[in-house]
Amino acid sequence: MPPTLYAGVKIQLKKAELLSAAPQATQLPGFIEDLNQAFGSSLVNPFRLKSAEITGFLQIQDAWRFTELIQYVDLELYAACPRYALGIGTLTKNLNYETAEVDGPLLRIVNRALKAASVGERDVAVRLPSPFLTKMVNTLFYIESNLRNNWSEAHRDAIKLVKRGLTQVEIAASLGVTQAAISQRLKHARWELYQEITETLQELLTQVRWKTLLPWDINKKRRRNRQQGQESN
Repeated sequence: MPPTLYAGVKIQLKKAELLSAAPQATQLPGFIEDLNQAFGSSLVNPFRLKSAEITGFLQIQDAWRFTELIQYVDLELYAACPRYALGIGTLTKNLNYETAEVDGPLLRIVNRALKAASVGERDVAVRLPSPFLTKMVNTLFYIESNLRNNWSEAHRDAIKLVKRGLTQVEIAASLGVTQAAISQRLKHARWELYQEITETLQELLTQVRWKTLLPWDINKKRRRNRQQGQESN
């Protein structure tokens, strides 16, 4: 049997700021419910809130949706400087749990990634089975987060509507400004560059599964060939 891999995700919110922002804190349960609905098809276990951390597990083949998850939190929750961690690995317990703690290599990997995200100017950290992919993905996420963290509220209002499929003319009418103003907002937000970065990240994250399982498949084939050779002798 191949290894059972999951994409573990943690979102760390600033607890002190959540407690001081009562409206946001009261909206968290509803936000997590919406989060689970939006990403339900990719989840093997729903997101849950414990203290100031949101934890969930994606199917390994859907690890690329981590970039969408970051955008969703940024545009819908308006949380103050959350930190994100993504790790790929295995667990020691079944994911169909309600109150039981989940533990295993994957959780340790995600926690190390979350710790790395809290160092310096980074707010996203990823740990993948491939050191090369890990380095490349984290470098791109550094660029992604710098672009995203420079968005103003006006930028976010326009981007949210762009992601819903509205044209610039429709966005302008919705926000009560001119189409030229929307064009300038997207230009200042460097939206086209941001899209290119996230598309590249998604392509790289789709490589995680075969990069991890391919060596296992090769070793399995070698073992089978050796066994067949022994039987023929």
